[in-house]
Amino acid sequence: MTALASVALFAALGMSLWGAAVSILTYRSGDRRYLMSATRSLYAIAGLVSLSVAILISALVRDDFTVKYVWEYSRTTQPLVYKLTALWGGMSGSLLFWCFLVAVFSALAVTFNKKNNERILPFATLILFVTLAFFLILLNFKTNPFDPLLDESGAALASYPAEMLRQMKLQGNGLNPLLQNAYMAFHPPLLYMGLVGFTIPFAFLLGALAHKKEGTFWMRSVRNWALFSWLSLGAGILLGAYWAYIELGWGGYWAWDPVENASFLPWLTATAFLHSFIMQSKRGIYRIWNVCFIVATFLLSIYGTYLTRSGVLQSVHAFSQEDPSVPWYFKMGNIFLGYMGAMLAVSLYLLLARLPMLRPRSRIESAGSRESMVLYANLLFAFFTLVVLFGVSSPIFYRIFTGRELHHGPEYYNPRTIPISLAILLVMGVASIAPWRRGGFDRYKRNLVIPGIAGFAALGVSLALFFLNGAMRADAASRPKDYFYLVACVVFSAFVAALILEQYARAVLAASKRRGASWLLEVGAPFRENPRRYGGYVVHLGIVFIFLGVAFSSAFQQQYQENVKVGEAVRFGPYTARLASFGSKDMDKPLGDVNDQKIWANLELFKGDHFIGLLKPMRVFYPSSPEEPSYEVAIDSSLARDFYAVLAGYDMSKGTAILGVFVTPMVAWIWLGSIVLMIGGLITLMPVKRV
Repeated sequence: MTALASVALFAALGMSLWGAAVSILTYRSGDRRYLMSATRSLYAIAGLVSLSVAILISALVRDDFTVKYVWEYSRTTQPLVYKLTALWGGMSGSLLFWCFLVAVFSALAVTFNKKNNERILPFATLILFVTLAFFLILLNFKTNPFDPLLDESGAALASYPAEMLRQMKLQGNGLNPLLQNAYMAFHPPLLYMGLVGFTIPFAFLLGALAHKKEGTFWMRSVRNWALFSWLSLGAGILLGAYWAYIELGWGGYWAWDPVENASFLPWLTATAFLHSFIMQSKRGIYRIWNVCFIVATFLLSIYGTYLTRSGVLQSVHAFSQEDPSVPWYFKMGNIFLGYMGAMLAVSLYLLLARLPMLRPRSRIESAGSRESMVLYANLLFAFFTLVVLFGVSSPIFYRIFTGRELHHGPEYYNPRTIPISLAILLVMGVASIAPWRRGGFDRYKRNLVIPGIAGFAALGVSLALFFLNGAMRADAASRPKDYFYLVACVVFSAFVAALILEQYARAVLAASKRRGASWLLEVGAPFRENPRRYGGYVVHLGIVFIFLGVAFSSAFQQQYQENVKVGEAVRFGPYTARLASFGSKDMDKPLGDVNDQKIWANLELFKGDHFIGLLKPMRVFYPSSPEEPSYEVAIDSSLARDFYAVLAGYDMSKGTAILGVFVTPMVAWIWLGSIVLMIGGLITLMPVKRV
């Protein structure tokens, strides 16, 4: 079966090269027969790569340890869900999954657009075939997931001595313990769907430029694919943040890790594109901006893949470094850089060649207009992207030129990104009421009264709490800038939320007046009549919630560490926790015979005299890393605050435990805002009658 998978991948590579050739012939001759051949080639590649994925999944489920990848990332005792998620747990499998998504998305995109966008398909399919060929070359010649673990005689390959295999009893090495989490079944696939999805708008955009196509239907297709990819990537990022919060035991959710940032970068540029695209579709402006944002989003998606697979960065998310004996031209990172360079060159050529076609059809008439607000947002998003990109990339160049390591953490990112984020938040709110074409204060007055009152009320409450709380004043004296940013976030969030709710209320009342019905019956009317606008408002409201959650959880988190004996109660801020007992699972069995062993502390949690519940922070031992057990935190969560407990250490013979506790206000607002944001994004995908 694995031999069949390897043949399928090789055949898919041949089909991708054939597809690229006939796409060129279609572009030069305009003969539809070549385009039909290219389309069928895409379907064939999707089928062949899907077959390979199915065979690898089957091998993982069956514990076929004749395959090196299966032995490295699966284990006989591993639960089925983690055998399935092992598909993307290693470099080879993740690249196969990436290629599978490119093939399937390409086939779907061509199917949905061959009737209305046939003119731009020849060059668009050429880009898709080149991308598929790139990944298939890597899979066939660089990192094949079907490489055997044993040679023809059944002996172990040199990289895995027979003694090691005997000790492991051919049970497999197993998936990385950090990845054995239910959210890892969704976080990587959503990230990949988002990152891969941007290939489609990139290919269609270059196809439109190459064929000098200025219609609107291809623009709608690009917008829909970009929105789908933005939603998938955003959901993946947010699930990854939640995974880090519940799995790593450090009480946080975002560490500005280089690979976290690598997925965040294309999300920023895609966000800018989705806002800028509205201006192109309605006013015919920002065309060059949109080309640059789509190209940047695609290249940043590939750049993130380069960072995780080239070995240039150290990260919990990154794959292992490459053998230094590999020639420079065959190193994974250099192959990625070559592909990115080629795509950038093609994009720049088409951009420069089609500059007359990209000229704006109208001009910005006022600095206070909605068009200007989008321009300000574009500039802020572009600046945000450059700040993060420099933070991610500069350590690579620093190492190349100095031979020393450089790490950019929160001390680099926070002072630079927080002011930009607050400016984006404010512009986001004002843009929702900014008039088209001409803007002035007289046009804003009617819509600013209630939001202005909300903002001033939030400022008054913040200042009152500040002056009434001596501990807060002392803390603010030690870090005044942080408190300034916090107050600004609260005021801006109240202002923007009031703007959004006021606009929605006006729309509901207008709908009820038109139909002569109660406003209660028309609460869904704005979403039916203009899902893009009001779905966008829901997205913005979710972002407001996320801003508040990040601001308060960062500013007021309290951290404790205490030694506790069984039967003893310890106070952690407003909470009291009593260590009732210890528990364990499979500790009496050999570690090699089970997937994991667990030890936990039974904590009875109280707030005052009120019993909240029983928490079980635990340590988990895995066969692949018995000396480094993983954390499984226990959390009691509410909208007000989280009680977050970590079993930092224990001595069961003495009945003692070391508890690490974080009491973090409003962190749940981040996850609530994430859900609201996703709902709003789905609403914007609802079909509308007008283009």
